[in-house]
Amino acid sequence: MKRAWLGAVALALVSGCGPSSPPSSPPSRAPEPTRTNPPPPSEPREIDLDDVSPPDAESTAAVQRMLQRVARARGLPIKRTVPGKVLDREAMLRRIRETVEEDTPKDALVAQGELLAALDVVPAGYDFVAGTFALLGGRVAGFYDPEDGAMYLADDLGEEEAEETLAHELAHALADQTFPLAPMVEYAPGAGDRLSAVHAVIEGDAVSAMLDVTLGSAFQMTEEQVRFAFVASTAMSDVGQKTPRAITSSLITPYIDGFAFIQALRRRGDWRAVDEVWRSMPETTEQLLHVDKLLAREPAEVVAPPVLGALGRQGYRVLIDDVVGEQGLRILLEDIGSRAQAREGAAGWGGDRFVVAAREESGKRLFAVAFRLRMDTAADAAEVATLFERKYGKGCRERDTLGPVAWGLRGRDIAFVAGPYERDGGRPRTRGQCADAVTWLGEVWQAAPPDGEAGSARAGR
Repeated sequence: MKRAWLGAVALALVSGCGPSSPPSSPPSRAPEPTRTNPPPPSEPREIDLDDVSPPDAESTAAVQRMLQRVARARGLPIKRTVPGKVLDREAMLRRIRETVEEDTPKDALVAQGELLAALDVVPAGYDFVAGTFALLGGRVAGFYDPEDGAMYLADDLGEEEAEETLAHELAHALADQTFPLAPMVEYAPGAGDRLSAVHAVIEGDAVSAMLDVTLGSAFQMTEEQVRFAFVASTAMSDVGQKTPRAITSSLITPYIDGFAFIQALRRRGDWRAVDEVWRSMPETTEQLLHVDKLLAREPAEVVAPPVLGALGRQGYRVLIDDVVGEQGLRILLEDIGSRAQAREGAAGWGGDRFVVAAREESGKRLFAVAFRLRMDTAADAAEVATLFERKYGKGCRERDTLGPVAWGLRGRDIAFVAGPYERDGGRPRTRGQCADAVTWLGEVWQAAPPDGEAGSARAGR
């Protein structure tokens, strides 16, 4: 499922790709590695028929039996059968890559990797796209494709893994038959935070339904147990141990936050309450993370995109103009402080906007990043600023490869700029100094002055 900002710091690339399900029992030992499901496409795609094994009577019957079980647990009607097909793992991975390349603008993928690098969230020379596909590789178990309404399973699954994958993905199939998925998750520039929230609802619904089927009730597992299962299963893999924390967190966060959200709704009104949300999805990840804010439909504050200033006059153009959101801010802060500090700091999120800009020069590409964050109160902003200072220092800091990074706090607003720097064959090299960054930061402040020192006028704060 496509989105601009993977629930957090990155990943339109894998916004529908994450572990299909946690282990279907409370973990008393380290859970087995789980698998991932690729994003459903929104445009017709051809599957090489040589890769697909024709469904036999036994596998088709197994899919239909599981569909009946999921329908009873989830309380949604079966409006049409779901064919079961078998696809080899290599073909599944090709399908993911093709889906991403077709559905997400190339510049958007490039810019997401540069955003992570500029924020010091991944190593300066890290290959974002290749690293993300490596994390997914070998972990794909199956997926439901709303394009043809079919359930695809990997050809090498064990019995238990196949059951969990079927339950999870057929929950998607049932949801799609009542609440069509494709229009909800279509890539849209600037809609990253909203799409992250929608993606989390979709995956959380499927995790909860899967646990109802495999455990008898999703309430047999706590939200913390589910979080541990996803985190541990990713950390156990060799590639997971080599992948930057923010990327693995972005991959599993929609499932963890989504499950917590769905369980909170079910405590209020079981699946009927969930169905109501499907009819009117959260607009922000803040609403996803705080059900009371969803019920109040508390909007985000509108923040103007950071200006490029002198960089714009030098030929830089914007590749991404989007929103990080509360969920994304939390993942960023988790790279600096503890999980509790990150959660508490991000909870004061009011709104934000970031841009990634680039220009071409002699066959090389230069990049620069700017970020404007507005918190609910000046105290909330000061809390986040304390963590920023821990990571980025005070005022401005020059870096050997990624250019200078400068940031500042004014009232309840934080502004941040990084770069410029160039890429030559993937290797970054600084092209700016602190004097340039401080000038750019001043232009950002001047174009959109901070919104006073007082607390927010938003509801609930």
